[in-house]
Amino acid sequence: MAPGRGGDDGAVRYALPQPYREIPHTADVGVEVEGASPAEALARLVLAFAALLAGGGAVEVEREETVTADADGDLARTAVAVLRELLYRFATERLIPGACEVVRLDGRGAELRVGFGRWDPERHSEGADVKEVTWHAAGFERAGAGWLARVLFDI
Repeated sequence: MAPGRGGDDGAVRYALPQPYREIPHTADVGVEVEGASPAEALARLVLAFAALLAGGGAVEVEREETVTADADGDLARTAVAVLRELLYRFATERLIPGACEVVRLDGRGAELRVGFGRWDPERHSEGADVKEVTWHAAGFERAGAGWLARVLFDI
C-alpha cells in the first residue's frame, strides 16, 4: 500500500519514496512504474522522475501547486506532458516534486496537486541532469490487473 491519504474526492496523495525500476539504456535514463489504476501509475511516474532529480535525497515539501496537462486522450502523451511541465519547473525554479495527488485523469488530460520542495545542492548532488522528457519508448498501458507506465529521459 502506498503512503498517502484519501481525499473527499477519492484521490490519494502519494509521497516519496515510491517503487520504480530504472530502464537500462545506453544514452538515456528511464523509469517504469506500476499502479493499480492509471492515476496511481501517473503519480508514481511523477515521483520516480523526482527521485532521479533528487538522487535519492529527501525532498522537503514547502508548497503545493496545481499542475495541468492537456492531451488527446492518450495516457502516454498525458504522462509526457505532465513530466515536461515538471521539468520546466525544475529548470526555471529548481523545484522537485515530493508528493503528488492526481485529481483528474481523463481524455482531456490531467490535473495534479503537487507538493514541491527546493533542489538542494548538498542533499541532491547525486541527482540526474535531466535535459528532456522523450517520446522514445514512452508507454502507458494495462498490465494484468493494473497499469504500467514508462518514460525515457535525455541526460
